[in-house]
Amino acid sequence: MNSEEELRKDAEELDEDMVVADMSGLAPKRPILFPVFDAGKQMDAQKEQVRAKSEQPPVDIDREGRLAAVKGALGATLLIWLVYAVGFGIFIFVLTRLFKLL
Repeated sequence: MNSEEELRKDAEELDEDMVVADMSGLAPKRPILFPVFDAGKQMDAQKEQVRAKSEQPPVDIDREGRLAAVKGALGATLLIWLVYAVGFGIFIFVLTRLFKLL
């Protein structure tokens, strides 16, 4: 009986000292809901933006080119809207035909 008690005590002592999984590294470094603003990081980001702007060549675009770009963006937007409108229309049409059959 002593040996069983000793084995149980040894097992309990081992369980107390064992680490099953160390998940401390999985916690986020900052709060998820309330971000912490670091002034140093903001300054670095601003410096990086200035550096990136200075590396890009200036874009010379005239009024006609700008108008063409705006028309292209609006045309693409309308085309995407048209695809969604047609898709929803087909969906509604199929549902109405399906419920007429039932």
